[in-house]
Amino acid sequence: MPRSPVALIIALSATLFAAFALNSGSSLQSSLLALRASSEGFAPVYTGIIMASYYIGFVAGIVWGASLVNRVGHIRTFAALASTGSAITLLHAVFVDPITWAVFRAMTGLCLSGLYLVVESWLNEQTDNTSRGSTIAIYMTVSLGGLAIGQLLLNMSPIGSFELFTVASVLLSLSLVPLALTRQPPPSAVSGDRMTFRRLYKISPLGFVAASGAGVLSGAIYGVGPVFAADLGLTTQSVAYFMFFVILGGMIMQFPIGKISDIVPRQYVMIVVLLGLVICGLIPLVLPNLVRDNLTVWGGIIGVFIMPIYGLAVAYVNDYLEPEDIVPASGGLLIIYGGSAAAGPLLGSSAIGHFGPWALPFMFSVIGALVAGFAIYRAGFGRRISIEEQGQFVAVPRTTPMAFELSPITDELVEDGEEGSTETTQPAGYNEEDYLTPDGTAHPDDYGYVAVEEVVEDPVSDQDADTDDDTDKTSDASEEKTKPETK
Repeated sequence: MPRSPVALIIALSATLFAAFALNSGSSLQSSLLALRASSEGFAPVYTGIIMASYYIGFVAGIVWGASLVNRVGHIRTFAALASTGSAITLLHAVFVDPITWAVFRAMTGLCLSGLYLVVESWLNEQTDNTSRGSTIAIYMTVSLGGLAIGQLLLNMSPIGSFELFTVASVLLSLSLVPLALTRQPPPSAVSGDRMTFRRLYKISPLGFVAASGAGVLSGAIYGVGPVFAADLGLTTQSVAYFMFFVILGGMIMQFPIGKISDIVPRQYVMIVVLLGLVICGLIPLVLPNLVRDNLTVWGGIIGVFIMPIYGLAVAYVNDYLEPEDIVPASGGLLIIYGGSAAAGPLLGSSAIGHFGPWALPFMFSVIGALVAGFAIYRAGFGRRISIEEQGQFVAVPRTTPMAFELSPITDELVEDGEEGSTETTQPAGYNEEDYLTPDGTAHPDDYGYVAVEEVVEDPVSDQDADTDDDTDKTSDASEEKTKPETK
């Protein structure tokens, strides 16, 4: 029987608190660095490099994080990365230099990627098939809520002070407490399988391009959105509210748009959302004063059109995948998203530096138009997925592939594993040859434990094999020779 949402929240409270603290601290730090870089007089291109470095480190964490967790364990990994991330946050206030900040920002991205991996592994370990949908919805709400609250924390102290760096550092440190004290057993090994870019593009060119476009858009709005608002003359408090409404708009409308895509061809929903982004990005060029006076409202609307694009792209790709390919594909899509997101702050800061703040919304329109044009072009190609064939839309955090294992879309894969499928129950790094007994048979009970020692047999001639009474340890070929013929 599925647990009620309240009971589920209580059961997952420690892990959810860690997720909330992580997202609040990282959100505060992101906007703080963008505004502080601008106030320190850094050139726009340097601000872009600083904010882009985060995504470079984040992608490195996706690639490297699984091996670290499997080598030293979940709790040790979380403790080391949370402590490192907390220390780096404070060092930003000590060494105020664009190149140093870029290095620190990359290290922060790497740490947070590993931290999200541990949190999502723990959530996945605590979740059964009956509560996967509720768990991923609660986790998404907590994550987006943390991102939104982090923006409001900008109002606690002046941007030029040391206090805000301290608050961000404290939040990262607090995320360590519940997992360090948990009595829950640590999760099992983390899979680091990823699908190649070439195969992903072959499976769904539109999904590949849409994920790339979503990365550029998200990187730009998170990386230089605060700079855009500040250049329009907004106070720090107003900048915080602007970014809060951007996240809130995406948070509120991501689920309804996703559900619409379950009953309407997903490709068409994606095209409508992208065209809405084009229109929304062009409005400031036509009515600049109206947008300036209602910037938080416009920010909420732009969030409505930017935030769901990645989720739609993932769901569209999943429609063409077998269940066992969903998690490896998610790893490839996240790397595509993260690599593209690194370009977002660079393009956004360069556009603002050369043409002024209104160049950022125009850039949103250009990217939306390019991806929408590609989607319309692709509408005449490939196999069409019917509504009945479409999978269920699930808004999954853009963090680690482990988040996809939480999703109900992998239920079929999990159920196969419970029925004894070796494809889903084998541990990471499993090699069947390591678990073969001398007679060539494998023992399922040995999976994940100690491999049978390799036995080197002396060569046996065909003549000896024919006369040997003990046929249990001979090869199949010898058994055929010694087996009496039956009539």
